[in-house]
Amino acid sequence: MKNRQSLLLWMLLFFGSVSVFAQHVVKGRITDAKTGEPLVGVNVVLKGSSESGTISDLNGNYSLSVSESSSLIFSYIGYVTQEISVKGKSVLDISLSEDMEALEEVVVIGYGTMKKSDLTGSLSSVKSEDLTAYAVPNPVQALQGRAPGVQVTSNTGSPEGNFTIRIRGANSIKGSNDPLYIIDGFPANMSSVNPDDIESLEVLKDASATAIYGSRGSNGVVLITTKSGKKGKTTVTYDGSYGIQSQIKKLEMMDATEYMMFYNEQQLNNVGKEFFTADKIALAGKGTDWQDLVYKDAPLQTHSLSIAGGNDKTKFYVSGSLFLRDGIIENSGYDKYNVRSNVDHKISDKFNVGANLSYTRTNKSMKSSGGGNRGGSLIGASISAPPTLYPYNEDGSYNNLQLAYPFMSNALFNPLNLINETSSKTKADLVNVNGFLEYKPIKGLSLKATIGVETLNYTSNNYNSSRYLYGASSASLSSNQQTTIVNENIANYDLTIHDDHNLNFMGGFTYQQYLGTSFGASGTDFISDAPEAWGLGAAANFGTPSSGYTKWVLMSYLARANYSYKGRYMATVSFRADGSSRYSEGNKWGYFPAAALAWRISDEAFLKDISWLSDLKLRLGYGETGSTAIDPYSTLNMLSQGKAALGSGLVTSYAPSSTLPSELKWETTSQWNIGLDLSLFKSRLRINADYYDKTTRDLLNNVSLPTSSGYTTTVKNVGKMGNRGFELLVEGDVFQQKEFSWTLSANLGLNKNQIKELYGGQDIYGSTVGLSYVEDFVTLLREGEPLGVYYVYHDTGFDENGNMTYEDKDGNGVYDNSDKYIAGSPHPDFTYGINSSLTFKDFEFSFFLYGSQGNDVYNVAETANYDMGMGLNLRRDVFNSHWSSTNTAEQNLMAKYPRPAANHNIKHSDRFVEDGSYLRLKNIMLGYNLPVKKWKVKNWLSALKIYVSAQNLFTITGYSGMDPEVNSWGGDTNAGLDYLTYPNVKTITFGAKVQF
Repeated sequence: MKNRQSLLLWMLLFFGSVSVFAQHVVKGRITDAKTGEPLVGVNVVLKGSSESGTISDLNGNYSLSVSESSSLIFSYIGYVTQEISVKGKSVLDISLSEDMEALEEVVVIGYGTMKKSDLTGSLSSVKSEDLTAYAVPNPVQALQGRAPGVQVTSNTGSPEGNFTIRIRGANSIKGSNDPLYIIDGFPANMSSVNPDDIESLEVLKDASATAIYGSRGSNGVVLITTKSGKKGKTTVTYDGSYGIQSQIKKLEMMDATEYMMFYNEQQLNNVGKEFFTADKIALAGKGTDWQDLVYKDAPLQTHSLSIAGGNDKTKFYVSGSLFLRDGIIENSGYDKYNVRSNVDHKISDKFNVGANLSYTRTNKSMKSSGGGNRGGSLIGASISAPPTLYPYNEDGSYNNLQLAYPFMSNALFNPLNLINETSSKTKADLVNVNGFLEYKPIKGLSLKATIGVETLNYTSNNYNSSRYLYGASSASLSSNQQTTIVNENIANYDLTIHDDHNLNFMGGFTYQQYLGTSFGASGTDFISDAPEAWGLGAAANFGTPSSGYTKWVLMSYLARANYSYKGRYMATVSFRADGSSRYSEGNKWGYFPAAALAWRISDEAFLKDISWLSDLKLRLGYGETGSTAIDPYSTLNMLSQGKAALGSGLVTSYAPSSTLPSELKWETTSQWNIGLDLSLFKSRLRINADYYDKTTRDLLNNVSLPTSSGYTTTVKNVGKMGNRGFELLVEGDVFQQKEFSWTLSANLGLNKNQIKELYGGQDIYGSTVGLSYVEDFVTLLREGEPLGVYYVYHDTGFDENGNMTYEDKDGNGVYDNSDKYIAGSPHPDFTYGINSSLTFKDFEFSFFLYGSQGNDVYNVAETANYDMGMGLNLRRDVFNSHWSSTNTAEQNLMAKYPRPAANHNIKHSDRFVEDGSYLRLKNIMLGYNLPVKKWKVKNWLSALKIYVSAQNLFTITGYSGMDPEVNSWGGDTNAGLDYLTYPNVKTITFGAKVQF
């Protein structure tokens, strides 16, 4: 027995010693194969084990205990991964070569693709994961803060996501300043694409890049390429989330007690006696919080399912998605349903065909959730309704609220009546179908013909029920059908000479036709509410029906040549000719040339020995683009319809509505751009900088005519506008280690807009903002100033009686435009974004900050707090800080609001111009990738990620309104006005992504 135990002990010692002796230390140095410099942070991992590994130190050295028969895997970002067998060696020195395929990233440009390293123009690429970081109804909204020079502003927080996007500022007064959207090569509606379907998104910014789109490229171009299938195993991916939305900020209004005390003071000042008794005030308490009745937490959910795959011949991608978003106001919401199919097929070595199909259905409900000041809109009524009143009477009927007290006006609606008894429903069906045939007759030559059709059918119905308190039951129906046909025939030829000279030639012809029809009808006084607007035929009274027909055509010829010598010297020239049916004979064609140069200085001999310099390239470009800033038929004599008295009745009459502006020319934008691309430390630090200067000439706008002409206005080319700016993008791989990585990026965009010339040097006034107590405009267009500056009176405080006073510059006792001055601008000094992404083992953490600095907001909503004669509720600040005869002189000097009185001389003044600068946490996310590889289910489950995220979690700002990110008018001439629009929301989201 003892011998057996001794034998077992010796066997254990022997085999244990073999195992121990089999483990030995391998060490070595890892260097760059080209420069011989040490590589820091290279991952060295034992093959077949995710636990055993190390990284190289500052000198490129590593050391690892392994078995003699094992293999090591060496991996580093931007370099080709190597697998080396140990074979009993104790020293393994490794040289890693740059991964040229990874470095030669290909980006989409107009009518083609190009190596990113060969770009001569200014382009920003946005990662697909950034576009899906949080749920948005339109992927363009996710561009905010992601690309320098691209300013995205949320006009309102409505569920469908109304926003404004400007690339390098606004270029036009009358025309659209929105960019051109190209999806898979075709001009398309951005609502047709699901963010999860996007493979890549590029923003073309300078004219040398956008001129190839001619008359549609002056505002920049957003190029989207959707996903396609890949050869290999079919993959199924599901991504779903559920979130809760809530109001970002609630305005602090007077409660019932404060309301009674304040209006007692107002009544004492106006009629000499108080209205509310002390007993009523003592019992009032907080009263009705109308904001709590109107706003609610609302769900948001998204679901996306895709299937992708292919073989040597055919590749396919099929997807479907749901975006379901309730509004934070009852009976408001937005639902979007999308399906897509992308198929490519290789017929032979010379022929390829493909087809893309997408269908999008959107349903929107938004009635009475619109903004506007005071009690005439839902948003206004939610803060203006007195807290002493209730939404319902004792019998359950709606409380009218109007004239509830003798000192109240009739300009107040019951917000719950608006929510429950009015409706507005819209439905849109958008279909995109496009296909291509590609022929490659010889090496390098590609001939591609494409055709695409987009159809949009839009219907809207509005209904006010018989229980609507502020008018008879009413209904309206409208429909709109739009069809766009695009045909493009493009030839591309690639040529390489002696491996050093690379050329690409592109030329083609395109044709685009648009046809739109519309119809509308309305009626009032219905017997029953059951059919709502669809019972229009039962109306007792009918409005005048409306109809419309619009057609236009754009025909174009285009060409471009790219040249690169050893990737060191690059040049691009392009030309496009556009013919538009909108213009009259002699002005139908516009011509748009462009040219750009680039020099990769880092490839020069005098910089080759600088090991820390990975890339240095200078870019210079110039180009011209255009804009069709007029409506179709604007160059024709138009007739307006009306009624004229004839005998004892009225007959339909027609009269010329405008003169014939036959000499209208294209708006043309010329732009210079100089840029620098810099990469340092093996491309771990990347910097892109651009400076641009662009001028738009022959601006189109309405011009007033003398009465003697018989017309009121006409359209003319009235002047020039310029934009100059600077853009900076800095990206860095702060840490890149085996189990921990951190990538940080920041971008900055500065743009200075200036109107350089107007017709006759005359100012152009913006439209009035629709206030009954301030009938005046706020914004101004003037030579030498930015577009839409705030032109108002200078507020000088209060007089000895607590009334508002203003500066009378000429001292004539009359306030007019000569007493006004430019008090602010909606344009920010700069916008910026900061993005941080960290991974630790299977965890992911990221956050994204967006900021706007130096922009002003004109707080139209705040003017209501100075109109104290309507009996509506006011901000709590009015109660706490108003001028009063019972105050001390010092208190009145510090008072923010005037003496409570029925009438005040309220004017648009600098009192309502506020600093709208802000910094917002747009998104923060924590995710976990479950270790499915360890579950032995890799045959059917590839990846599983769960995450939680939050959007708009906090905002740092000094603005006193609901939200500094606001643009109630949605345009450029009245930008930055806060008119109590649908508020933005903050959201907490939980989600999961699964791949099979």
